[in-house]
Amino acid sequence: MGLSIALVQHGKPYFYNYGETKAGNGQLPDNKTIYEIGSMTKSFTGIILARAILDKKINLEDDIRKYLKGSYPNLSYKGTPIRIKDLANHTSRITRIFPNMWERPTYDSLNPLSNYSRQLLYEGLHQMKMDTLPGKVYAYSNMAVALLGTILEDAYGQDYFSLVSKNILKPYRMRDTRIDIASLPDSCIAWAHNPQRQPIPFWDLGEVPAMGALRSTTADLVNYINANNAETNPAIKLSHQRTFGTAQEGMGLNWFIHSTSNGYHVLEHGGGTGGSCSSMDCFPQLNAGLVILTNSLANRNDLEKELVAMCL
Repeated sequence: MGLSIALVQHGKPYFYNYGETKAGNGQLPDNKTIYEIGSMTKSFTGIILARAILDKKINLEDDIRKYLKGSYPNLSYKGTPIRIKDLANHTSRITRIFPNMWERPTYDSLNPLSNYSRQLLYEGLHQMKMDTLPGKVYAYSNMAVALLGTILEDAYGQDYFSLVSKNILKPYRMRDTRIDIASLPDSCIAWAHNPQRQPIPFWDLGEVPAMGALRSTTADLVNYINANNAETNPAIKLSHQRTFGTAQEGMGLNWFIHSTSNGYHVLEHGGGTGGSCSSMDCFPQLNAGLVILTNSLANRNDLEKELVAMCL
């Protein structure tokens, strides 16, 4: 299986590639090889949310029901509603997984959200039962960010990828980052693999792409790291503002934020799908960062710790 790493030190990238783009094909990945990045996509969604706030399309303190059609009396607890910011910092109390995901005739365990629609998302929301005040307890939720993505699409009247392309990909020359890979030759792609080393399809997230549908390269993600470190874009800077937690450990708008023992500020997000994993860390004070992309489910935690130590 394949592994691609990019280290950024003082804004300069260093690329390292290992393994194969598909088990047995002998092809080494490079910095233009496209991997699934899974939930790293959520950090892009956070920046789009920040842009919507600056454009006065959305307010972080708004009750999310302001942006939903129909009645959802269940999306509050003792009179306290779920707010937009609760969707973006995983304190909404909306469940991690879609409750009606398995009920579809088209459900495929290898591609669990293929053909999952907005209508199913809204039906799933009616099944939510709040158990505590929103905004108080962290609990990671894919469904919450999927919902946030639909709210952003409606606010702008544009699909998710168009918003990401306009606000992030084009300005930062991330030309190979995409959702649709149908037109690409196999040689461009690091195919996902199951634990038995068998190639499996990339996940199709249907009409809920904001939680994890992007695919990217280490070359593009270096540009993304540098953009986040620079914080010259007001939307990027706003997405890094802490909305939950402490100075040592907290959440921005879909960014995990913490401080190292020697006082450095870290922004991070990773992802995992059925057969791919990703990690990204940004160190704005050092103009440094790293990204790890793999096309397997191999544990990357020890490697990430070693690379973080190199950056610091």
